[in-house]
Amino acid sequence: MSKGSDDGRMIYLYCLTRSHEDPLHLPVKGIGSRGDEVYSIPFDDLAMTVSDSPQDDYETTRANTIQHELVCEEVLKQGFTVLPVRFATVCKPTPGKSSAEEKIKRLLRRHYGEFHSLLREMENKVELGLKVFWEKEGLFQAIVAENRNIRAMRDRIASHDSKGSSTYYERLQLGTWVHSEMEERRDVDARRLARALSRLAERYETNKVLIDMMILNAAFLVHKSRVEEFDHKANELDEKCGQRMKFNYVGPVPPFNFVELIIHWEEEEEEFEIVRKGKRVEGVEGGSSKEKSTPGSEGYGLAEARSLSSNPP
Repeated sequence: MSKGSDDGRMIYLYCLTRSHEDPLHLPVKGIGSRGDEVYSIPFDDLAMTVSDSPQDDYETTRANTIQHELVCEEVLKQGFTVLPVRFATVCKPTPGKSSAEEKIKRLLRRHYGEFHSLLREMENKVELGLKVFWEKEGLFQAIVAENRNIRAMRDRIASHDSKGSSTYYERLQLGTWVHSEMEERRDVDARRLARALSRLAERYETNKVLIDMMILNAAFLVHKSRVEEFDHKANELDEKCGQRMKFNYVGPVPPFNFVELIIHWEEEEEEFEIVRKGKRVEGVEGGSSKEKSTPGSEGYGLAEARSLSSNPP
């Protein structure tokens, strides 16, 4: 529901969608302490999801970023294709010239064709996220069993400990060997998991691992028609690797890891950038795939989690 434009309101932007006749009725409020109503500003068949804002800047805190993502996720649940706007994007009025709402409508009008093209590109596509962790006990048992040098060093340290001898340098060496073995295993396991799932995706993004026991932190852009197939494959991998790994599967969420609108509010000249992210998967059916790299990001949006095993550590 659009509000009047003859005021000095500041407006916070969440995402771009196609327009809709009925007003948004979301179970979440807007960012900030006031809990403003979330509504949409339409232009023709486009609409920007927004809320009034009590301030013109927001710190990148967990609470703020979660609220931004939750609003986008709730819009996705309404059945819309969602183009996320960069976090902390606030439109301020230009005194004596344009209200914030007028500036947003002008942005939609000036870049109507570009926005439509991007909506078509992301039509019916959602993001699915997967974080995979090693089971700690099983990992170290496997490393000791399969690496002769590590096994021998462990036994030497145990023997010296029983005699009261110092094992400081041996322990340092053992730690270095174990870390190196973990890095090699992570590379092999992460590539295998990503390869198995990326065949069902149009793009995928592997992000930075956050803790030592994490193997994979990835996001996949999947057409809605293939989400069930992707679910099945993720469950299949979980069953196969469940004794050694924990899977935390998240989604569907808006394509936070694959597209982002960056809007610049110049003096009466609204401009925007499109940031496309992720590796494009080509020729994924029945043969080798080719990957085309584009700039990436770290992490993905908060969402309802489908935990295939127990929760990660």
